[in-house]
Amino acid sequence: MFGNKQNKQDRLWRIVNIVRSSNGVTKAELASQLGVMRSTITKDMAVVETATGCRFWEDDHGRIYSCD
Repeated sequence: MFGNKQNKQDRLWRIVNIVRSSNGVTKAELASQLGVMRSTITKDMAVVETATGCRFWEDDHGRIYSCD
């Protein structure tokens, strides 16, 4: 709805890079770093998993990790 496709593509790759390079990150931290709502992060993560096969998992403390 808002923004453009290039911004979304950039954000999707940034999510992958941030999660892979961190020792766990919360959706709130991702949202803050990327300037979007947590709900956007949740939706974007589903898109990333479907499009790239990169899988995420969340621990009991809400920290997200990549299985790749």
